[in-house]
Amino acid sequence: MNYEAFYGLDKEPFSDIPDPDFFYSGPEHTRALVKLLHVIKKNRALGLLTGGIGCGKTTIIRRIFAGLGEEEEYSGSLMTLTQPDFSALWFNKKLGELLGLKLDSRGRTEMKLDLIGELQRRYKANKKSVILIDEANNITNPEVIEEIRGLLNLELEGYRLVTVILSGMGDMYKKIKNNVSFRQRISAIVSLPPLTIGSTRDYINYRLEQAGATGRIFSDEANKMIYDFTSGVPRVINVICDNALLEGALLKKKMIEESIIKRVGEELMLNRSE
Repeated sequence: MNYEAFYGLDKEPFSDIPDPDFFYSGPEHTRALVKLLHVIKKNRALGLLTGGIGCGKTTIIRRIFAGLGEEEEYSGSLMTLTQPDFSALWFNKKLGELLGLKLDSRGRTEMKLDLIGELQRRYKANKKSVILIDEANNITNPEVIEEIRGLLNLELEGYRLVTVILSGMGDMYKKIKNNVSFRQRISAIVSLPPLTIGSTRDYINYRLEQAGATGRIFSDEANKMIYDFTSGVPRVINVICDNALLEGALLKKKMIEESIIKRVGEELMLNRSE
């Protein structure tokens, strides 16, 4: 059943794929975005974004990446590390691919020289290079940390050639803090918290408006129960709201009340906060 038609929506409001077009500029996410953009705009070396599972880190990183693509002076690259235990050679190869280089037959030293050469070329073309690395908690190899540190050292004519933003779960910092030289290059650490009860309500309403809603769909009591079930974690909010809209359409309920949220939450085996 297409619940979008039932509720008069133009598109799916609660997809499980991070979408920068649905970026919610509430206080929690806006603070993180502003601080990371400060690192980039001021040509600082390194920014860290941390937070729990499903709190919206990837959405923020993709929002930054999309924004960089709209500005002539920036050259942004986004890397998502889907698995741990990769080598420095693999990392350099993937980074080279992001920068448009073919490094398959190159050794580690040659790769590094090619990467440096490309960053220098971009600088001379008046492009500020920004590398965004999502799921950076999967960096477990100290040699990869050293490769990133080496990038942060690169300068030309007194100007830093690249800014790096690392995004990952809270244990990311634990994996890098013992590297003193690397740690000292961190310009900002931003911890992304779950949404408050008020932000949860605003987040739900915002996504519905972005999807074409012209009126209220979730009652105040339903919003409160969504917060109780999700503790303000956006990814879980999306899941419960998606299921609630489908349930509401099946029941032909134009307003989602708390009884629907209770049923959906229990079906999803979510626990309510006290």
